[in-house]
Amino acid sequence: MHDRRFPEGAGVHLSGIAASSRWTRRPRSPYALCMIFLHETHDVVAGKMEEFWDALRGEWRPLVEADGTARILWAFELTHGTGASYQAITITAVRDWSAWGALAGRDDARARDWRRRSGTLRHEVTAKLLLAATWSPLATVDLASAPAAEQPPALYLHDTGWPFPGGVDDYVDALGSIYYPQLRQSQMISVEACWRVAPGTGRLHEAILLQKILDWPRFTELLAKGEQGAQRGGWMLEGLKYRERWDSKLLRCTSWSPLQ
Repeated sequence: MHDRRFPEGAGVHLSGIAASSRWTRRPRSPYALCMIFLHETHDVVAGKMEEFWDALRGEWRPLVEADGTARILWAFELTHGTGASYQAITITAVRDWSAWGALAGRDDARARDWRRRSGTLRHEVTAKLLLAATWSPLATVDLASAPAAEQPPALYLHDTGWPFPGGVDDYVDALGSIYYPQLRQSQMISVEACWRVAPGTGRLHEAILLQKILDWPRFTELLAKGEQGAQRGGWMLEGLKYRERWDSKLLRCTSWSPLQ
């Protein structure tokens, strides 16, 4: 009997095996069910940062969060004097790969309106999908919980590390077993999340560490004087076994960022 899912003459041969057994009986991989995080870097048109945030909050956010399968977590601006001008970063939690497929595949009037609108406010957006490390303080998000009340904007350190080829898992594990415990003792900054880039969505050998600055006076002293004494050891030396290049950005939350 002809399988109605394929047009006649399409050249599909299942070698006597029923199509349903080939396509629907295989158990779903747990990987498909994990929460993923959309990381977007927005290069905003000069002078239009406030207009961009208004549009993102009023148009893109309702579009993303409409069906309850995704939620914007952080909305950051790169602080002046620490990197590229007019740059913003957003991090969005997405329930799973199925939800991401539905979101990415939207092509209705609202999605098209947003693409046109955002094109007038930013030069480019670079996106990648992230998977939480097994030890990450933030691994899943309750998408049904009520949004938090607005709080004073917080400052974060956003570190991107590029481990040696083939060593991304070892690098992420070392961050959790060596760096994370050292940082918890210092109480100057706290690790909020650690991610690696999902295969096929960005640079393979890359991991991101998001850290909230808790003690600004101590952090500014570190910036002014650099690592001193015992600070020059520990992770600063141990980390070189796993990577030698990384990038740090100082980010400021917008006033409306759901997480501060």
